[in-house]
Amino acid sequence: MTPAIVPMSYCDPIVVFVMFWTSTTMKREPLCFVDRGAGDATVGLLFPIKELIELSSASGDIQYEEGRDFRLSADRRLVIRTARSGIPVTTLDDLYPAIAPDGSAFMFKRDAPGTFLMFGEGDLFHRRQVRATYTHQAGLWTSPVPAFQGDRLPRTLRRLRGRERLTIAVTGDSISEGYNASGFVGVPPHQPPYVDLVASGLTAAYGSAIALHNLASAGWTADQGLADAARVGALEPDLVIIAFGMNDSGYAAPEDFAANIAGIMSEVRQAASNAEFVLVSPMLPNPEWHYPVLDRFAGYRDALSGLCADGVLLADVTTIWQGLLERKSVYDLTGNGINHPNDFGHRVYADVVLSLLVDVEKARSVPT
Repeated sequence: MTPAIVPMSYCDPIVVFVMFWTSTTMKREPLCFVDRGAGDATVGLLFPIKELIELSSASGDIQYEEGRDFRLSADRRLVIRTARSGIPVTTLDDLYPAIAPDGSAFMFKRDAPGTFLMFGEGDLFHRRQVRATYTHQAGLWTSPVPAFQGDRLPRTLRRLRGRERLTIAVTGDSISEGYNASGFVGVPPHQPPYVDLVASGLTAAYGSAIALHNLASAGWTADQGLADAARVGALEPDLVIIAFGMNDSGYAAPEDFAANIAGIMSEVRQAASNAEFVLVSPMLPNPEWHYPVLDRFAGYRDALSGLCADGVLLADVTTIWQGLLERKSVYDLTGNGINHPNDFGHRVYADVVLSLLVDVEKARSVPT
């Protein structure tokens, strides 16, 4: 397989090196306005706004005007859609269609098989979401965040610091394949999926060329990743990103999930003994969807943590996502309504992984 040598066309250093949890500028926070029957629609922000820079469509081509399209609450924590606004609005009838979306009877509400959930793999949610860029006070994110642990991946860090070519292989499900990133869907602003953001971020930070082999496949579970592990090992990767769990959550106990992940690493090491690993614990799905067993996500995260040692790191997206959902709606963050991230979510995935591999304070001064 010919690797993708990732270009720097989307390497926004603010996005890549200033994670939202440390920055005082929130860039492109997603908002989905839902009218729940009261005749208006209000969206909560991650942080109270100090200065609003922009509220625009998710594609960036439409600008919305304060006073005409929206107003801010007194505490500047809520964005309120006005009656004459041009901002897209989603109704409860949209969220719970009477007919299965895209003909998929699998997308029904938990404990309510006759109630379906709004779902779409293209730009359905992208067109309904808007994005806010604003400044805010420092220190407002209090949930746990990842920290630099690159020294625990000595081979990877040595190659990066030496500006040597780094071969990365990715095995995972549709999230890692890239689903619902605007670049994957083919709509503006064409943001790449998280694995490409990770690769371009590493190049920006260290100057290394990244040979990226993305073997992730929609619908896969960790046992399918295990069956495909020899193909991953045959690439002789320096670093392997393993990202399963979303599809496993409907049937696999944490100990079985962890056994499959451990098996993938063992199989890869048969062909690439020096390979190092980043294990990604997944985002959280729409809790109204019937399929996932929700408490397994914390179990998966903890089980992956138990596999970590020198040469193996945990990229804990699950905990960050829990923190986001304390302040944001599922519909602000979703790419498909069920189990995929939107552009912001892909950036969160990338930021979590890059936080492990890049000393962010040093990287901010690196020219790109």
